[in-house]
Formats: sequence, structure tokens, C-alpha cells
Amino acid sequence: APSIARSLARRRHEGPVDIVHNTFYLPRALADYPEAKRVVTVHDMIPELFPDTRRRLDFLTVKKRYVETADHIICVSESTRRDLLSVYGSLSAPITVVPSGVGPEFTPNAPRLPKWPRNYLLHVGHRRGYKGADTLFQAFSLVKDDHPDLMLVLAGGGALAMEEQEELMDLQIEDRIFQQQLPDSAMPSAYAHARLFVFPSEYEGFGLPVLEAMASGTPVVLCDASSLPEVGGDAAEFFPKGDAEKLAGQISRLLVDDELRRHRINRGLDRSTQFSWNLAAERTAAVYRE
Repeated sequence: APSIARSLARRRHEGPVDIVHNTFYLPRALADYPEAKRVVTVHDMIPELFPDTRRRLDFLTVKKRYVETADHIICVSESTRRDLLSVYGSLSAPITVVPSGVGPEFTPNAPRLPKWPRNYLLHVGHRRGYKGADTLFQAFSLVKDDHPDLMLVLAGGGALAMEEQEELMDLQIEDRIFQQQLPDSAMPSAYAHARLFVFPSEYEGFGLPVLEAMASGTPVVLCDASSLPEVGGDAAEFFPKGDAEKLAGQISRLLVDDELRRHRINRGLDRSTQFSWNLAAERTAAVYRE
């Protein structure tokens, strides 16, 4: 609703417009500036591939019309580009992949958060459905006895639902879970002091938390699916989607093998420098010039 209100209330530019760049797909904006060239960014194909996840706002958008009438399309990953073509078929507009970047606030030097566990695995964001939290919970239950002071921190994603609480009790890990909503300003600290960042999501348009964790000097363990191999590359450890035993194995390796851990940290720090907002801006500007 706030997005719709802002769209309806905004003032149109009075002068000549060469390019309109849309990053969302409300019907009204499609008619703006008919003489201008139109660039459209597609972040993911989640509403199309996972229709059960659609929000109310998704039912009001006309994404396909934006894509089919665009002069140029930007996708945030090669995975999203493939999914776009798979869902909509061939498109007349050229498509350029412009990866997202990571901000300078994500650094290994971020201070610790008060009252947080000292020894923890970190998960960030929503947990239901394709986000794969069930796999993470099962994997944690397999490693918890070998690491009795290790906690699983769930940053964001809302309070634990009743069914989640029941699952944690069934797995006997309910007393090893720490869940907290965090402002954006606290996220660098959450990443920087985690032993590992675990991202079991089975689908991401890009996967920005992966970059944020690597830039914070934290090893990452990722589901080998969608865009995550593009982002993690050779800096990450991967496991097959839904495979809790393989995930548990990767977690254990990084917790006990100091040499592997140092290697993954250094590779992650190096890889994260390849994704900057300056580079994203330069690639976007090249699309405008074209």
C-alpha cells in the first residue's frame, strides 16, 4: 500500500525525458513518458516460480508487460536471466546482467553486538518455504552435540512461528536458537562475529547476504542452487538443496579445520571486492549509453 500511494502521489517530470528506468511494475508507470527509451530491471522470478509466495502487491503488477515492451532489460544475475527467458520465452529486448554490490560498511572490523552469543552460526532473513530453514535446523541438530556452546542465530525473518517452535523442540535444539530482528545498521556486526554464515535458500535472484558475509570476513555455506554459485564462486562451501547431512558435514569441516576456514575467509574477502556498487553503476550507465 505505501508503494502504491507513493506512485500515485509522485509528480511527473516536466521536461524532456530520454530514458525511464523501472525497477517495479505498477501499471500506472508503464504509460509514463511514451517517447522515452525504457530500461527494466528484473531482480528475480520468485512470484512466477513460487506462486504461493505472492504478496498482495504482486497481484497488482504487470511485470510481463514491462518486460515485453522494454528497450533493454537488466537482470541482477545470469540465473535470473535464464529464469526470465524460461518463464516468458524469447524476448525482443537485449538483456544485460548487472550484479549487485556490497557496501563498505560490511567489514571484519565491525564491533560485537551486546548480549549476543559469542559462538554462533548465522542465518539472515525469511525462513519459510524455499528459504530452506528446515534443512538448516536439521543440520544444526546433527552438529550441536560436538559443539555444546554453539548457537544458531536467526537474524530477521520475524519471530518463530508455532510450527517452527514445535520443529525445534522435536529436534531438541530449542534452547540453542537465538532469534532477533535487527536494524540495517547492526547487520555488519552480526556477520563479522559469526563463525559461519549459512544460507540454505533454494532460490535467490541474487543473494546479497552472501556478499555481505564474505565482505565481513565470515566463511559461507550455501545451497548449490539458482544464483548462489554465481555469487559465492570458489569462496564458498556448497551442499545439495534439502540435504541436511551434507550441510552438517560442511558446517563441521569449517568449524574444526582452521586452515580451510582461513582459506575460505581470504577467498571471500577477495571475491567480495569484485562486486561493488560503483561497478554496478558503471554497467548500468553503459546500458543507458547504448
